[in-house]
Amino acid sequence: MNVSGGMAIKMLAKGLWNTAFKYPLSVSFEVTHACTANCWHCNWGGPIKETRRTPEEYAAICRDLKPVVVNVSGGEPMARGDLDDVVRALAKPGKLPWVVVVSNASQLSPERFLRLKRAGMHQLSLSIDFPDDRHSDFRRIPGLFAHMSEMVPRCVALGGDDDISLNCCITAWNYRTLPDIVRLATRWGVSINFSVYTPLRMDDPNGLVQNNGSGDELKQKIEEVIALRHEGHRMYTSDRTLWKFYRFLMGERTGGCQAGYRFVVINPDGRLTPCAMVMAYFDDHRTMQREFSATNTCTACYISTRANCEKTLGESLADNVETMKQWLPWNALRRAPRPAPQNS
Repeated sequence: MNVSGGMAIKMLAKGLWNTAFKYPLSVSFEVTHACTANCWHCNWGGPIKETRRTPEEYAAICRDLKPVVVNVSGGEPMARGDLDDVVRALAKPGKLPWVVVVSNASQLSPERFLRLKRAGMHQLSLSIDFPDDRHSDFRRIPGLFAHMSEMVPRCVALGGDDDISLNCCITAWNYRTLPDIVRLATRWGVSINFSVYTPLRMDDPNGLVQNNGSGDELKQKIEEVIALRHEGHRMYTSDRTLWKFYRFLMGERTGGCQAGYRFVVINPDGRLTPCAMVMAYFDDHRTMQREFSATNTCTACYISTRANCEKTLGESLADNVETMKQWLPWNALRRAPRPAPQNS
C-alpha cells in the first residue's frame, strides 16, 4: 500500500480513537447496486432501479462516521457517471480517510484511472477470481480477463505499482488456482489482497471447501501462497489471516462480529447497514449499534473487511512489521531514486 510513514501514524492514531469512541474503521460506500457483471458468488448483477444519493450527501455521511478507510464499491462503481465527483467529495488531500475504489475493471481505461487519481483516489482495487479466461466466465463478462491483462499493466505504468491492487475472494471453485493468481499479480506489477467466500450472499454453501473440495488440498495451496509471500511476492493478507480464512472455509465459525462498530456499509440511497450481507437498514450508526450491533451473534462470514478491522493492536503491528521497517530512515534512503547522471 502506498502509505507514507506519516500517513500510517495518522491511520494508527485515528484507528485507536475510532475504536475507543465506537466510530468505524472502515466504511464501504456502495454507490450503486447495478453491475456490469453477474458473478456466480454475488447477489448483484445487471441494471437495478434504485435511489442514489449525491456526492455531497455521501460526503456528509462520511464526515459523520469519521472512518479511517473508505471503500467506494457496488455493484460496479464505474457504472456511475459521477464516480469522479463521489471520490472528490469523499477525499481530503493529505488527510484521512484513505480512499479505495473497488471495481471489476470492465470499464477500466488509463484515462479513467487517471481521472480517479486526480479526484483523490489513493488505490484502485480490482477483483480477480481466476488467473486466466475462467475469470471472464465466472464474472459472465466475455473478454474481461483479456481486457484486464492489457489495462492493468498500462495503468500501473501511469500511476505506480502501489496505486493498484488485486482482490481475490477464495472459494471452493478457485482455491486450487491461488498460487497462480499471486504470480499473475506479480506479472502485472501489483499486490494482492485475499478475502473469503460467504454463503450469505447467494445462500449457497457449495462455495465452502468444507462442502465442495479437499481440506488437505486447500491447506497445501495456502502454504504455497505463504511461501510465495516469503519469496517476495507482494500481498496484503497476513499469514495469520490466511489461516483464519482456511478454518472458515473448513467450517469453523468466529464469533464477536463487530459489524456496525468497526465497519459499516452505506447503501446507494444513503441508508446504513451493518454489513453488505445483512438487510437491516438504519438512518444513523448509533441507532444501528444499539439495535443491531449490541446483540449481533452472526458467525456466517469472515470476509477481508471483518478480518482486518477486528485485529487487535498487537496483531496489526505484527502483521505489518515488514512494512514498518521500510519507514526507517536508512531504509527510506535506500529506496529513494538515485539522481540521474549529469553530462560533463
